[in-house]
Amino acid sequence: MPSPMMIINVLIVTLTLGFMISLVISSRRHRRKQEEINKRFFEAENAANQVRKKELDQELYYVADLSRLPEIPETDPHMVLRSSKRPMIYFRQPLTNLELKQMYGLAQMEIIAQHEENFNEYLKSLTNWANELIETGQETDAIFVLDYAISLGAEFRNTYKLAADLYTKREDIHNLDYLVDKINRNHFHDPTIRQHVLEYVKSKIEELESK
Repeated sequence: MPSPMMIINVLIVTLTLGFMISLVISSRRHRRKQEEINKRFFEAENAANQVRKKELDQELYYVADLSRLPEIPETDPHMVLRSSKRPMIYFRQPLTNLELKQMYGLAQMEIIAQHEENFNEYLKSLTNWANELIETGQETDAIFVLDYAISLGAEFRNTYKLAADLYTKREDIHNLDYLVDKINRNHFHDPTIRQHVLEYVKSKIEELESK
């Protein structure tokens, strides 16, 4: 008759083998599933690369509304006016490169990328201008510029931090809460930027609430 210790050892070996077999089966299933996902992706990518060039919808383009901004200096040191005149594409709903190729064809991808970059440069110029307005004591004008850039989905840390600093200086918790809402609603290609500015703005709210 097997000893209790022998029975325990047999059970341990059996359970270990069962676990290893289960792990191998699970790994194979996962690998097959991943291979199928990759296959479907590359098939879709290949099909998208064959899509004929289509005209870009005019609805994609953003026309700068300079009436929402303070008067731009004639020297335009931050190129706000110049950048506003370039063709700018603004995707209100983010699209992947695959989706864009399916919609407009591979031949349009370079144009789309350039016009998206024009839009980002416009937002960057607004942030730089707002920073100069703050440094020269024109804080109300700076808030108008920053609020405009944020409403367009700016993704620069400094855009939100400058706004948060101004609202904190004015002890304006209402607009700090509004800023948190905009950060949560806006799309960030880099989620670490969203997290960084969100934590920064919340720290400013806590700073005011602790007074």
